[in-house]
Amino acid sequence: MELRQLRYFVAVAEELHFRRAAARLHISQPPVSQQIAALEDELGCRLLVRTRRRVELTPAGEAFLRDARAMLSELDVAVSTARRIDTGQVGVLRVTFVGSALFSIVPGTVQRFRRARPDVEIELRERSTVEQLRALNAGVVDLALVRPPIDPDDRLHAKPVMRERTVAAIPAAHPLAGLRRIPLRRLAAEPLVLFPRVQAPGFHDLLTGRMAATGTSPHVVQYAPEMLTIIGLVAAGIGVSPVPASVAHLALDGVTYRPLSGAPDTELLAVTRAGEESPLASAFLAEAQATA
Repeated sequence: MELRQLRYFVAVAEELHFRRAAARLHISQPPVSQQIAALEDELGCRLLVRTRRRVELTPAGEAFLRDARAMLSELDVAVSTARRIDTGQVGVLRVTFVGSALFSIVPGTVQRFRRARPDVEIELRERSTVEQLRALNAGVVDLALVRPPIDPDDRLHAKPVMRERTVAAIPAAHPLAGLRRIPLRRLAAEPLVLFPRVQAPGFHDLLTGRMAATGTSPHVVQYAPEMLTIIGLVAAGIGVSPVPASVAHLALDGVTYRPLSGAPDTELLAVTRAGEESPLASAFLAEAQATA
């Protein structure tokens, strides 16, 4: 049994006229008659009674019409769903991100993405750079927002999303707060609050290496895995910290932010599995770049 036979039969059963059914199907009449006859032969029963003046459904034809309509309707839904998934209009997208990205592009990107694709479910989770790359390789994440540099990996594909300045987060009462711009060597000489190296080894080494290059040995007095915790510790006077400029949106009492000269810019990469970037991941990346 072929789908076209079902479509031809439904058209004839609804029109009760072969010529009108053929016109509706935009084909000539003989193929319609031939396919209906082949369908009846395959089923082993008459679906239509034909006379010179009229066409009528048999009881078997009436029952088959109900089921044929249902099957064609389900097929149309399946085709529509497949096309919408292929174009990134439905489905589930699993996105992870470093905590500091929550203060920059994540909220705006999610808002834009949901507005354009309201039927897509987005699973969001904050993870360290190392955990994100591991999850990507394991196939449990579709797109990751990480801080470079990262180790080369042929299994992953990375695209830059945004670049922002690195600023100094310092206690509001700290002597450095009186400066309009803080030299990196001055910040490096202070007790530091920093994220653990295991979270993002490349970015950690970039920061500490640049501070060490000023001739000052950086001294970390407290490691904290989350940006909110880092800023809270700075506000409490535990130490100072180099942070992405967007973190300045986190205006906690007791902490202030100053431009930091000599510090490397903070970048954000969108990483997917090489050769497996889905339409949903591509659409999210486009929204992220537009937001940035």
